[in-house]
Order: sequence, then C-alpha cells, then structure tokens
Amino acid sequence: MVNIFEDLSGTNIPVYAEGDAPKELGEEYFTINEDYSSDHVSADNKPKEILYEFTLKYYTTDATKLYSKLIEAMQLLKSKGYITSGVGYANGTYQDKWFSRMATIKKIEYL
Repeated sequence: MVNIFEDLSGTNIPVYAEGDAPKELGEEYFTINEDYSSDHVSADNKPKEILYEFTLKYYTTDATKLYSKLIEAMQLLKSKGYITSGVGYANGTYQDKWFSRMATIKKIEYL
C-alpha cells in the first residue's frame, strides 16, 4: 500500500491531508490530496498495478524556502520510488500569511 504521508516523514515538516490541517499552523507544512488512482490491467483482465496521483502542496511563511523545501520533498519521494518532475508550480497564498508551491506526484504500486 502506498503511504505518502509516512514517506514524507523524513522532511521533519508536518504533513496533513488537504482540508484536515489544524487551526493553529506552524511556519511551514505540507498538504496532500489523492487526486486519482486506477488499475492497469493485462490481457487476462487482472490488475497488475495501481497508479496513484497526488497533489503535494508546500506552505511557508518564508518565501525564500518555496523552491528548496518542495524540491527536497520531491527528491525524498523520488528516492522512495515516486515519479516527480520539474520544480513544481505556483499555488496562491493562504490566509495572506503562507506562500505556497505545489507539485503533482505519482507512484505505481505493483501487485
């Protein structure tokens, strides 16, 4: 089973499911949304793998960390078999306090 929350624990930055962050937030945190999953089947119509697709968002009160911390998280996930590309893309500010960037992350689970 894919557990992106556990796989991001090496960043030492809090990770929350999108929409499930506490009211009191620190200076930086990640949110994750699972956007999509699908079976890939073979000719015998049996699933051989599952593709998971996530949106990873990084929030910080320090705009100088936007690229570096998101890239570090993406590199960590890549080392654990996730598919990442680029340096993410812009995400709006949140509550006029946190700057944000996000990235699409994928992983294939072989059955």
